[in-house]
Amino acid sequence: MKLSSAIAVLAAVVATASADTRGPTVGQDLCCAANKERAQRGIPALRWAPSIDTIAQHQSEYQRSIGKISHYGPPGQLYELGGRLSSVNFRYRTAAENIGSGFGNVDGITAAWMKSDGHRDATLARSSTVCGGGVATGGYYTIDFASSMNTNDDKSHYILQCSGSKSLGAYTEDTPNAHKPQPPVAPQPPVQPPVAPKPPVQPPVAPKPPVQPPVAPKPPVQPPVAPKPPVQPPVAPKPPVQPPVQPQPPVQPPVQPPVGHKPPVQPPTPGNGKCKRVPKGSIAAGKCKPCKQCGSKPSPFRR
Repeated sequence: MKLSSAIAVLAAVVATASADTRGPTVGQDLCCAANKERAQRGIPALRWAPSIDTIAQHQSEYQRSIGKISHYGPPGQLYELGGRLSSVNFRYRTAAENIGSGFGNVDGITAAWMKSDGHRDATLARSSTVCGGGVATGGYYTIDFASSMNTNDDKSHYILQCSGSKSLGAYTEDTPNAHKPQPPVAPQPPVQPPVAPKPPVQPPVAPKPPVQPPVAPKPPVQPPVAPKPPVQPPVAPKPPVQPPVQPQPPVQPPVQPPVGHKPPVQPPTPGNGKCKRVPKGSIAAGKCKPCKQCGSKPSPFRR
């Protein structure tokens, strides 16, 4: 979907329109849609000029032939909006043009123009007093706005009869009152369908308690079984402790006296022949005699 807008300001003179009525056209529908937007903002309505319808329709057809939107015509042939207005003897003071493609109806293209700053300014310009439009196959729309050089010439253009964005035809000032728009009829309030009586409110029914399923008896509790102590392997008896064996002293071979030598004869030991060590200073010390066999050991005495 594409849009474009153009504005021109030139000096001009207006061609007069005959006093008659005209049936609806697409150009009138486009002007009615613009007037609907202007009325919502308190801006005076535009009149419709058949000659502007003619040049707008030609421009829509040209756009369809080249497959794109354009404010310009064939080079050298009514190339811009001012030249097209002059070709139909419309002498203007200001002029503007909105174009677009890819829209299926008047309401769609008008809504798109109103969302664009430049197109909206052209539609709502207070300086504009007349308009006309056209559409070609493929949805190529054109609407042209203009103002006459002489404001008195506006009376020669047609007053639109609109129902929203739909034209019901157009007429001039000299047309009998029967062709003038009638005041709007106040809408009748819609007939309300009879209200069906509400059914009586039933008291709330208390919900039934849910049925509990039978509880299965619990199995008897078995006493806990004490664990068996672990089996200890038999302990082998310890062998009896043998007392340590005292090493036997080596047996010394008897010393053989040298041949020809006789061992000394020992005198007989009185008593039992045993020596007893008695500490010095004891009573027994004075009653004993030294033991000859005890040698030089201290206090060797015998009994």
